[in-house]
Amino acid sequence: MDSIPYYLVIGLCAYLLGSIPVAYIIAKGIRSVDVRSVGEGNVGARNVFHTVGHRWGSLVFLFDFAKGATIAALVSDEDSIRIAFAGFFLLLGHAYPIWLKFIGGKGLSPVGGFTAALLPYSALIAILISGLVWLKTRKFMPTTVTVIVLTIAFGPIFSYQLERMIISIGLFILVGVKRKIDEPRTKKIEGSNDWPKLSGDSN
Repeated sequence: MDSIPYYLVIGLCAYLLGSIPVAYIIAKGIRSVDVRSVGEGNVGARNVFHTVGHRWGSLVFLFDFAKGATIAALVSDEDSIRIAFAGFFLLLGHAYPIWLKFIGGKGLSPVGGFTAALLPYSALIAILISGLVWLKTRKFMPTTVTVIVLTIAFGPIFSYQLERMIISIGLFILVGVKRKIDEPRTKKIEGSNDWPKLSGDSN
């Protein structure tokens, strides 16, 4: 496919799939809750997990993870620039969905799915190990850090292209940037409720 039409199509597809606000839809449907204004104020799995219910948060994670994996699968045979382009617009859609006035999630779950599809074997091992971390700590942060670091660290063992690992690292850095951008808003929302207690961060 010619470059310009390709980038238009894949960019639009990645953005639209990424922009499906799964957390918002499930929270509204199950508890009539707007996740943008409760808990940590994030349109993501962790917020739903703690404010709506554990199984619903897990479901959000699976759907968001699948969004990323789907886009990565569609572009996995393309060159690195096109893969990076698709990943960026996936994250852009999740972080700034047009349907929610551009207030979206940080993008950790879809980027995780995108990375897992690019680096499947190392991701599988990392997920298994991080599962043990979750059972031990019951905390998202150490579990998340474990799976991200190990997925990238195990990449060379399976001879994955360096470019793919760099793309994943770059996307996770952008997730961190989005988290920083959202911080003033989320801190204000967290301060108006029992988020530290709900999330276990007060322990």
